[in-house]
Amino acid sequence: MICHTSEDFMLRGSDLHARVCGVCAEVCESCEALGDDPQMRTCADTCRRCADSCRQMAHA
Repeated sequence: MICHTSEDFMLRGSDLHARVCGVCAEVCESCEALGDDPQMRTCADTCRRCADSCRQMAHA
């Protein structure tokens, strides 16, 4: 999962963590297209929060 990869890059202090977090934000934003199923809406909400967090980390 891209979120775990971003976390790993940050925890290791990788110089590439901002780039990986930026990609993570892009991937997580694509979850909006998951549909209207209640379980998928819950997943999309989680992805949206992850995207927000990754976007902030990408600019840190």
